[in-house]
Amino acid sequence: MPNANSPVPTSAGSHPAFAGVADKTQAFVSRAQFLIDRLDGWAHGSRTRSLLCKALVTIVGPLVVLTGIAMTVLPGPGLVVVALGLALLATEYTWARRALGLMGRALTWARDAALPKDRSRFRRAIGLAGAGLFFVLTFALTTAITTYLGAHAIL
Repeated sequence: MPNANSPVPTSAGSHPAFAGVADKTQAFVSRAQFLIDRLDGWAHGSRTRSLLCKALVTIVGPLVVLTGIAMTVLPGPGLVVVALGLALLATEYTWARRALGLMGRALTWARDAALPKDRSRFRRAIGLAGAGLFFVLTFALTTAITTYLGAHAIL
C-alpha cells in the first residue's frame, strides 16, 4: 500500500487546469490516513472495543463484498462496492490488504493497457474504443439480465 507520506508523482509539463491537484490529493491522503489512524487507535483502545470492532468488520465486510459481487450483474457500482468491502476487511485482516492491493494493481494494469500514456494516437483511440465497448456491452448484458429476471418474477 502507498505510504501517506510519499509524494504524489507529478509531471513537469502537466496541463494548467490540473495545477495544484497533486497538492490537494496529497492533503486528502494525509487527512484520510490521520482519520484511519485515529479510528484504529479508538477501536483498539480497549479489549472490548477491539473485539466488538473485529466482530463487526468480520460480519459486515463479507456482506459488503457479496453485495458488490451481486452488483457486477445487477444495477450498481459492483467493483466500487467490492473495493469498499475489502477496504473494510483490510482494517482488521492482512489478507484483505493484500487482496485490495492486488485489485488495485490489476485495475491499474487494465487502465494502462486500455489507455496507454506514451503510445500513438491510434493506439490510444483503439484503447478508448475498446474500453467504451466493454462498458456498453456490460450495460447491455446487465439490462438484459435484469429484464429477464423481472419478466420471470412477474409471471
